[in-house]
Amino acid sequence: MTVRRIHRKSDRNPEQTAELKAFREEIQRSKPGIDDPQFESPMQPLGEVLMMHRLAQDLKRERERQNLTLAQVSELTEIDEAALSRLETGRSANPTVQTLARVAAALGKRIDYTLCDIGSQADS
Repeated sequence: MTVRRIHRKSDRNPEQTAELKAFREEIQRSKPGIDDPQFESPMQPLGEVLMMHRLAQDLKRERERQNLTLAQVSELTEIDEAALSRLETGRSANPTVQTLARVAAALGKRIDYTLCDIGSQADS
């Protein structure tokens, strides 16, 4: 099956075309850019995601240090083994703090939060 596209000439006169072009340009200028202070991305910043993945790796090291299997941790946390595996290997796109805290509690650990100035690094 082929799709045939039909192009139709618009019925705008030159004045209407210029007016439409000016309107579109104004809309583009009024959009906030990424450097604009009012621009807020709905996505979580990459640094925060990487911190969560690093925390998941730390939890995996602790699990292995305690010689616990994924099945044992799964039993303690009531989180599916496959989900725990995805969490530990970084295949979980965006692990929640609640999930990480449940795993930490099962390992006898807790997660601490630190308030830092923007631009400074927390002690690792």
